[in-house]
Amino acid sequence: MFSLIRKILNRARSFDALYDRIDKIEAKLERLEKLADENESLWQFLDEQKENEGVFMGTAEEFAEEFTDIMIRNLKPRGDA
Repeated sequence: MFSLIRKILNRARSFDALYDRIDKIEAKLERLEKLADENESLWQFLDEQKENEGVFMGTAEEFAEEFTDIMIRNLKPRGDA
């Protein structure tokens, strides 16, 4: 009987530890989502500032570099990437 009570108690502790871990993961996920939103807002702000500057004037290499930066900035990783 005593061993059964110990097993039940150990299971309850393991569930408590699991729920604590889930709470920590959820808190970290919320923090990372806020950072992602802030990052997106900053990129939008920079894009708006560039739009207000006018037409892009530069060499072909500078244009290619700018175009690559825009593509990378808008790339959203999927899965384990």
